Amino acid sequence: MSTDDHHEHSELSETQLRVCALETVLTEKGYVDPDVLDPIVEHYETKTGPHIGARVIARAWVDSESKAALLADAPRSERVRQSPNRNSITFSHSLGQ
Repeated sequence: MSTDDHHEHSELSETQLRVCALETVLTEKGYVDPDVLDPIVEHYETKTGPHIGARVIARAWVDSESKAALLADAPRSERVRQSPNRNSITFSHSLGQ
């Protein structure tokens, strides 16, 4: 079966197939621990990335207090938003946050 035939019968996108192949090779060669990979991927899908930054900027457009805090000290203003008593998901700068 050619690669093109395999792709025609897969429900995964071209990118998803490539990611799976890359993950398989890296795991087989011992470069990646599969038990560690899922939490890292989850972190980048949910806590980091352009969608988080877009949410922060959108909030600043409609809330002058958020805009002022963001302009004054962006990392601090977003850490405050992440505190347990806030209902906002925002970006963080490291995996530990």
